[in-house]
Amino acid sequence: MMLLNQIEISANIVPLAITGGAVLLILGLIQLYLGLKAQKSPKVTGEQTMVGETGIIRKASGFMDRSIVEVRGELWWCLPAAGSSALEEGNSVKIVGIEEDSMILEVDSE
Repeated sequence: MMLLNQIEISANIVPLAITGGAVLLILGLIQLYLGLKAQKSPKVTGEQTMVGETGIIRKASGFMDRSIVEVRGELWWCLPAAGSSALEEGNSVKIVGIEEDSMILEVDSE
């Protein structure tokens, strides 16, 4: 009698285990799909996303002849791009690239 009860319990657990495994497999595949999709999306943070942004010169000369520019509410050290005019306080500038820890700027014609 005891053996018969154990077989019935085991028989009831098998469909539950299969269903649970299938659900976990589907959830894992969904997570894999979303993770791979996120890898292909464009960057939304970091210094490289600042290229093309416009900022305002807050201090024309500072440490090692670098200027300070405000971009998106943040202050950054910057250098003028090759061939651009001198940076003056209050001028609008456009970020054209990043070099090591300094932004390379080009003065807008505004």
